[in-house]
Amino acid sequence: MAKLTPRILDEITASFHRVGGEVYLDELALRHPPTLCLFLGRVLQAVIKAGILKTANSINLNEAMEVASARLARLVVEE
Repeated sequence: MAKLTPRILDEITASFHRVGGEVYLDELALRHPPTLCLFLGRVLQAVIKAGILKTANSINLNEAMEVASARLARLVVEE
């Protein structure tokens, strides 16, 4: 698959506006729902990828297990 450069994305956006923008999507949904669903799948996939953090969240599993064990011990004592 070709890389979408900023120029190509600008051309796609311009074309979208030339054919009617949101009205075009409405028409596409009515006339050819599978195509719109395919398009939405691609767009949503791109949005999800863009929203994924590039840095990992660090967690200390040993510390988390100690906290969980202490909570469990308190629950057992209270019962």
